[in-house]
Amino acid sequence: MSNAPSGSGKAHVLVVEDSSVFREMQGLLLRQAGYEVSLHETPQGALTAATKQVFDLVVIDYELPEMNGQQFMHGLRKLQPDIAVVFVSGALTLELAIQLSSQGVAGIFNKPANPKVLLEKINETLARNAVRDTAARMGSNSPIAPRRNAAGGDAAAGAEPTADRLAYTPRFLLGQSDVFREFSHRLWKVRDFRAALLLHGEAGSPFEAIARDLAEISIFRDGPVMLCRGADFETRALIEVLAPSLLSHDAGTLVVTGVEKFTAAQQKTLENLMTGRDVFLPFARRFRIVLAATNELSDRVDDGSFNETLYYKISALSLLVPTLREMRADIVTNGLRILAGHVESGNSGGPLAFTADAAAWLEARDWPGNFDQLTRTLLAAAKHQASGDALTVAALEQAAREIAKATVSRGTPPPAPAPLRPAAEPAPTAEARPPFPITSALAAEAKPSAAPAAPPAPKVLTAQSIFRPASAAFNFTARLSDALAAATPKSPA
Repeated sequence: MSNAPSGSGKAHVLVVEDSSVFREMQGLLLRQAGYEVSLHETPQGALTAATKQVFDLVVIDYELPEMNGQQFMHGLRKLQPDIAVVFVSGALTLELAIQLSSQGVAGIFNKPANPKVLLEKINETLARNAVRDTAARMGSNSPIAPRRNAAGGDAAAGAEPTADRLAYTPRFLLGQSDVFREFSHRLWKVRDFRAALLLHGEAGSPFEAIARDLAEISIFRDGPVMLCRGADFETRALIEVLAPSLLSHDAGTLVVTGVEKFTAAQQKTLENLMTGRDVFLPFARRFRIVLAATNELSDRVDDGSFNETLYYKISALSLLVPTLREMRADIVTNGLRILAGHVESGNSGGPLAFTADAAAWLEARDWPGNFDQLTRTLLAAAKHQASGDALTVAALEQAAREIAKATVSRGTPPPAPAPLRPAAEPAPTAEARPPFPITSALAAEAKPSAAPAAPPAPKVLTAQSIFRPASAAFNFTARLSDALAAATPKSPA
């Protein structure tokens, strides 16, 4: 085998993809970026090419004829041990992604990958390898380490953070405990998956906070974060919640809470939403969905009131959220964030600290209602001590008694939770991601149905994007009006 590099001096990338469409798209992307590219449909053909030509990096699909992508990778490494490997596949599972990551894979992407993010990973991987090779030729005994971010992870998107530190810098759910650190690594591993993610745990778990942190560390971070609570999960309201996804140039994150209480009709709506059917067709591939449910969901599956097939679909990728009592060392930190959010909401002069005894009191409790119970207790205590002094045990105990009494009597409602605010504003970034296509493959394949009877004139809707201006390629107001009109039940003749 010849080890001589190509005469052009360009890095040479091998692409192994059995889909002609994706193969040609990746080839075009890489050639425009200035790389030499070899495209192969079969792994055997790629292995034959690897006996004659040295490649710097390989992009592999997992589902290939003759052998899977992992088997091909092992065969290729026997021929070229130093080749960098990136997987782009629609057949990846969490377990497989973790396994590949442990085998030194530089990047793992669900298909179709964001072209800009994929190219950034390839550029950085090849640049890092070039630095390593230069150091080896210069006789250095210690390779240059990649730049690390504040949380200890590699600054490169997709790089594996070190196990002894947080996988990312949290902004909504804070923590430094061992339990939280382990959970941060599990969340990091699923950050870029397009499949629906199910967060499950005890009642009162901070599902929304976790989902917002997930959105900020994922490839969906430039898109909108949209929240729909279980009580509002019906077609018309859901379309209004999803409206920002049509205005944004980037795919966003839809967070749905209270899934364990879904009715049969809501379960059907969730199926249609996940498959982009019916009125959800305009929103296909415009968002990643994060579902949140308490442990009651599995009980409903057992008693037959929740569709078992749907349950298996949404739980294929799932994470168990730790309880507050498992994160005792993080209770005070999150309590301070809750108080700060309360003050920022206009309650100036409210307490922003705890006495030492109050902090110990918070850490000693079991908090069966988790973060919801902690929030209600702190906000109720803040009402009794609005002078700006540190919260005391007496104020906390009085608040706990009031909440317990209100819960038993079901009389006065609990205090409204403080707005969910980040712990710190993110650093500004000049990164701009290419837009996701407005017209999806599903839309292109959809067949027009017979025109229904003319409904009453829909209310003219307008929406203002807080992310980016709407594209001139489509009329958002008309599309949203049509979608809402189609979702409105027809009155019987």
